[in-house]
Amino acid sequence: MLRVLSLTEVAEWLGVSPFELSLQLFSLLVTSILIPMKLEEDITVTWWTVLAPIWITNGMWIYFRLIIYLRLHFHYTSRRHRGILKFFWIISFTALLISFEMLLCQHLEHSKYTLTTVFIPVFIVLGLLLIRSCIYPNDREL
Repeated sequence: MLRVLSLTEVAEWLGVSPFELSLQLFSLLVTSILIPMKLEEDITVTWWTVLAPIWITNGMWIYFRLIIYLRLHFHYTSRRHRGILKFFWIISFTALLISFEMLLCQHLEHSKYTLTTVFIPVFIVLGLLLIRSCIYPNDREL
C-alpha cells in the first residue's frame, strides 16, 4: 500500500522546520503562477525576477539557520555539534539549489549552458538526500 509522507516527516527528512518548508511551498506556488505568465508574455520581466520568490525564500532559510546555529552555539553548549551539522547541511543544500537557479536563469536568458550542466546541482542534492536518509533514518535532532 502506498503511504504519503506528512509535512512533519518531509521536514524531518530534509532537515528543515515545517514553517521553512511551508515558506518554500508558498514560493513555489507564486513562481508557478509567474512562469506561465512569462511564457505567455503577459508580463515582461526577466527570468531572474520570475524566480525571485524562490531566491527570497532561500535567503530566509539561510537567515533562520544562522540564528539557530548561533543560539545553539552560545546558549546550549552541549548541542554545539548538532547545531554545526544542521547549519552546514542547510547551507550546502541551499547553496546547491541557488546554483541550480542561477544556472537555470542563465540558460533561459542566454542559452549559455546546456541542460546537462544546469541540472548537475540537482543531481548532487538528490545524492545528498539519499545519503542523509540512509545515515540518519531515526535521528530527529539532526
